[in-house]
Amino acid sequence: MLRIAICDDLKSERDMVKGFLRSFFAAVPYEYTLAEYSRGETMVDDYDDGSVDFDLIFMDIFMDGMLGMEAARCLRRYAPHVSIVFLTTTPAYALESYDVYAYGYLVKPLNGEKTAALLRRFLQEEYEGNQKTLLLKKGCRGRRIAYREIEYIESRRNVLLVFLENGEEYRVYAKLDDVEKELKGHGFLRCHQSFIVNMNRVRVAEEDFLMMSGAHIPIRQRGSRAIRDAYFGYLLERAELTRI
Repeated sequence: MLRIAICDDLKSERDMVKGFLRSFFAAVPYEYTLAEYSRGETMVDDYDDGSVDFDLIFMDIFMDGMLGMEAARCLRRYAPHVSIVFLTTTPAYALESYDVYAYGYLVKPLNGEKTAALLRRFLQEEYEGNQKTLLLKKGCRGRRIAYREIEYIESRRNVLLVFLENGEEYRVYAKLDDVEKELKGHGFLRCHQSFIVNMNRVRVAEEDFLMMSGAHIPIRQRGSRAIRDAYFGYLLERAELTRI
């Protein structure tokens, strides 16, 4: 069940988003629940006490009390993966929305075609993608790790070291080529003979990839331009979601 929240201090604006969602999901095979908030503080408090966990949040930027951007920064402490789509009457804050890893940025009144495209992309890449896991086997034991939890994978001879965003590390016997095939199309990039990175966890791309954890991942010299082009192409493709 897809869990959606709308946070806007104006009931008329919440009703507008609800109406659009009702029409959109009438034509696609997904069930969803919907929660409404008129203040950002209330949503943050609900996350703080663990009573909610949403997949997608539509967040107005200009609200009474806590502004939407501030609320989003607070939410990232509790929900680093939730997809946040900002709603506002001006494109002036589009760049700032990247600071909180916003999934989208929509200008009111909503453009039906753009909003529908964003939702379709979300369902395909984020919601369905978040259900996908990588099975890590170790002896007779195994554990499934969500793709989004993986920061990078390193191959050392016939052992793979899988580094997760929370700092955990797993060692498994597998081939990097096989894992690369499984992760293809899900935001991962083979940047070196011995490394695969989650492009969503790259902080800076220069001579190497600086990851969110602070790890430096090498980019192989042969084909380095193509690797960087693939990474920046991925960023540009995702940026289409927030283009005004």
